[in-house]
Amino acid sequence: ADTYRLESFDSARVLEITDMDVWAQICRRYPLEVTATRRHDWYRTTGRDGRWIIPDWSQVAHSFDAVHLPVAAYLSLAGRIIPVDEGKASVIGGWNPDETYWLTDVSLMHASRTAWTRNVQSDTWRLTDERAHGISRV
Repeated sequence: ADTYRLESFDSARVLEITDMDVWAQICRRYPLEVTATRRHDWYRTTGRDGRWIIPDWSQVAHSFDAVHLPVAAYLSLAGRIIPVDEGKASVIGGWNPDETYWLTDVSLMHASRTAWTRNVQSDTWRLTDERAHGISRV
């Protein structure tokens, strides 16, 4: 496995999902209808029967370089129904706490790579490559 330490440009446009309203606004501004693919799972999870939308990330990328879901927002929002518009709702699903999705290539100023190897028998990891490899993107 490879791990990377990343640094972003100060000018990176990062959308912070801090509460339900921010998620609903981004869904309204860049809607992607996902009822056909999510209805079954999200109905079983929430009990809501209706239309579902999520942000269209390819469109969001025109306004933001990254989207960040802080731990507090994850804990209060993950798996909950988020009303968006009349008859439409969304769910934050598939995210991890404090996760950032980078939508554009300007996100990386420098990255250093470290390689690790897993011992299958002991289920432990050890450092196998201490060489750092710089990555620059603009």
